[in-house]
Amino acid sequence: MSASGGAGSRLALPAIEGRGLLVADLVGTAALLAVSLLLALSEADVVVILGLVVAGILFVGGTVAWSIGFVRAAGRSREEQIDLAGLFYLTGSAPKEARRWFLGCWYAQIAIALGAIAVSRPPFGVMAPVWGIGLITWWASRHATFPPRSDHGDR
Repeated sequence: MSASGGAGSRLALPAIEGRGLLVADLVGTAALLAVSLLLALSEADVVVILGLVVAGILFVGGTVAWSIGFVRAAGRSREEQIDLAGLFYLTGSAPKEARRWFLGCWYAQIAIALGAIAVSRPPFGVMAPVWGIGLITWWASRHATFPPRSDHGDR
């Protein structure tokens, strides 16, 4: 296959602004997958504690990221018409590649968390997908495009 159309080019991260947030999302997704697989194989206390730590970091980190994104989006809403679909799902507000990667990570986190519920007790992994939606919100608040407010001059 050619370098431009081979399998490797489909897996390459998109060259987007805020790429670091996408990398963080991928790292969090990989960590959740790894610890969920460990929990499926072992009920050792150290593995359960590791699962709690990873899920806790992803939950708290996602909550912080979501809060930053929401506050930043509220600030942008004075000048731009920010809609929830664009902010949380990147619908019409982000390049297709950015949307595909961010939503793909989030959906993977949800699927991994659902699988973790089935194989591990206690199912700490259910908290982890907050990471994905938090990073999506943060990224959108900085890099997504929204139309200008039409009522800006009416205030």
